[in-house]
Amino acid sequence: MDEKNIREELSNILVDDPTNYSRIMELSSKLASFDSDNVRFTVDASVIDRLGTELVARHETAVSELIKNSYDADAKSASINFVKVDRIGGTLVLDDDGNGMTRNELINGFMKISSTSKIHEPVSPNYKRKRAGKKGIGRFSTQRLGNKLTIITQTEESEFALRLHINWDNYKKDDDLIFITNKIEEIPKTKIKGTTLIIEQLREWWTDGMIKRVYRYAIDILQPFPLVEIKSDESNVTKDPGFQITCLKDNFPIANQESMFFKHAVAEIEGHVDENGNAYWDIKNSQIPNANTKNHQYFSKDDKIPNVKFEFLKDVKLKAYYYIFNSGLIPKQSESYIRSISEEYGGIRLYRNGFRVLPYGEPQNDWLGLDESVRKRKILAVHGNNNFFGFVEIGGQNQNFEELSSREGLFNNEAYEELITFAYKVIGAAVTRIASIRGIKVTTGQKNWDSKYSRNPKDTILNTADELDKIADELEAIDTDNSSEESSKNNDNNFNSGDENEKNGKNENEEPKSKERAEDFRKKAQQLRDAIESIDELNMIRVLAGLGLIIGEFTHEITNYLGAFDIDIKYILDNIDKSKEEYKRASRLKNTFDSFQVYTSYFDETISQNVNQELRPIEVRDVIKPFAKTISPDTERCNINLELDINGYELFTCKMHTSEWASILFNLYSNSKKAIKRANISNGKILIKAGKENDNIFVEFIDNGDGIPLENRDKIFNAFFTTSSPKGHKSSSTDDLTGTGLGLKIVKDIIESYNGEISLENAPDGFKTNFRIIIPIATKEEIEEYEI
Repeated sequence: MDEKNIREELSNILVDDPTNYSRIMELSSKLASFDSDNVRFTVDASVIDRLGTELVARHETAVSELIKNSYDADAKSASINFVKVDRIGGTLVLDDDGNGMTRNELINGFMKISSTSKIHEPVSPNYKRKRAGKKGIGRFSTQRLGNKLTIITQTEESEFALRLHINWDNYKKDDDLIFITNKIEEIPKTKIKGTTLIIEQLREWWTDGMIKRVYRYAIDILQPFPLVEIKSDESNVTKDPGFQITCLKDNFPIANQESMFFKHAVAEIEGHVDENGNAYWDIKNSQIPNANTKNHQYFSKDDKIPNVKFEFLKDVKLKAYYYIFNSGLIPKQSESYIRSISEEYGGIRLYRNGFRVLPYGEPQNDWLGLDESVRKRKILAVHGNNNFFGFVEIGGQNQNFEELSSREGLFNNEAYEELITFAYKVIGAAVTRIASIRGIKVTTGQKNWDSKYSRNPKDTILNTADELDKIADELEAIDTDNSSEESSKNNDNNFNSGDENEKNGKNENEEPKSKERAEDFRKKAQQLRDAIESIDELNMIRVLAGLGLIIGEFTHEITNYLGAFDIDIKYILDNIDKSKEEYKRASRLKNTFDSFQVYTSYFDETISQNVNQELRPIEVRDVIKPFAKTISPDTERCNINLELDINGYELFTCKMHTSEWASILFNLYSNSKKAIKRANISNGKILIKAGKENDNIFVEFIDNGDGIPLENRDKIFNAFFTTSSPKGHKSSSTDDLTGTGLGLKIVKDIIESYNGEISLENAPDGFKTNFRIIIPIATKEEIEEYEI
């Protein structure tokens, strides 16, 4: 079409079909191409696809960026529902109660690439939150996740909602970006305000572990407080109510503040002073068997005089979540997050009439003297500020506290002194009880402590389980006696039993409470017996550790014989006619021993390095490349093609042992080799990728074996879980040795001991299984210390 025809058609459309904007833009663009004196940039539509892949490498990161957009929109909560995501093609629905978007914000914000809105508005409009989302990443995150996007959004002032449909497949064509249209329409409002993103035809499958990682990736914008309801103050300044995330899978909660944070508390500690000044404390939901209190534990204000009431503390409450770090009571990944949060938000905060009173509970503020108590070893049980997330709340009827004129803090009067005494005593009593039950020394002068807790741990657990069963038997016996007595009474007074039951509020089908308690004790007894399996796991690890020492000794000793093998094989080759079969056999024998020497040298060097107990930063190239060279004879023999893809330089991990990497890589290789063998394919492939990602080093071990079935994805890191041949099935001794079900468990324990993570991920095209390892990167101080 020449320039004249384009002008004519454009003129006609402007008159006859002025709302055909797509055709008008297309013709205008063609007309501009005849401008021989000027040139203009154009954008190919496929840039959207490339940007989505390059800007958002990880699908967990993509979802967390969308969550941050909800936070930036002043949402109080956001839910992310993963629907039918066990396989590729599922749906993700993100729903928030934020401010929503107007038509202008949707068009000039979301639909405008490289929008500057977050530069001009660095804080949110209502709660003045510092913007958390990366500029412009949100739209590409949706493209990275799935093929189709539907946005439904409404503001509080709008009379209707806006719905926008985007099919990302349209952006893979060779069209100009400006010519691709997306339908926007007005629909009835679905809620007062907020935005819903529906992402369909997801490109990857999701496990529960991946969904939990989404929560952890986004958690840096979450504040675990306030734990009490925030109210607006008299100056009408809008208080930030906090931001809560819930991750669901097929509408079932997978990760939220309770499951990822408060659930891992060793116990919930509560204290209360009633209207009469009586003070008591309780322990609830403790992970430590028998630590929960059955009844209120009343205490006196005075240590020397019993039953002294608190005079000024009517209607005061305390609640604290208690965490003991490095105790094995908190999962490693959760512990890393909780510890990092505790540095900023740990401690006991103070609220009055629902309002936060500063500076109590701020970092470095030790108003209850908990950190001082730790330093002075008043109580040996851990109880520093960073071990708690909690609050003290003064009720609205209590007028005994006076605020300073600056409204920062309270006058140090008798009520304030009583408050500190009450809170410290509640916490001290609770942590002392927990420590005592755990077998931890409580005070420096505690007598007979060593003899009391010197029993075998396994026997202690079993004895405790037996005691719980005995208590259950006694409770059931009480039920039996009561039932017999009740039956006798009913026989004597049968004519009025119905009236009596109604009067007493009893239901004849209701089980006695003592029976319920008996069942609870039996359940806990069984849980303790199940814990013995963990001891068996430790015993197996001890056996394997002993076996490792034997292998180390064997590897060292065998080096003494290798020289003789070399001399004898060389003599045979030098004295046999090269045309004979014996020469070919001798040559093959030499190649075999050469490969054997590579293995022996590798393990001998690794074990020798491990003699030095010092940890040091590890450059992943220095462990991956020697490993690849060592197994090359085996990969050739098994017809497996091994490729390395290591990106970047100075890929130093945190301080580790070289031998730990040998254990990690050989375990993963063993699993891959068996998976390729089970797949019965002639061209096995293994790909090892490594590089930097944020503050971590990642290593991916990828193969094209038979893959991991859906039902096993969440089991593979469990102790003793194995897919190796069952006993009695013909297999090699190596398979038997590596089929204990502890390989991946040991790998996981090694990695998590450094606050790292191993997970099963979506594999790239042409592969079936992808194990991804994340290890913290070496700090600047570690790099300087070792001059690397």
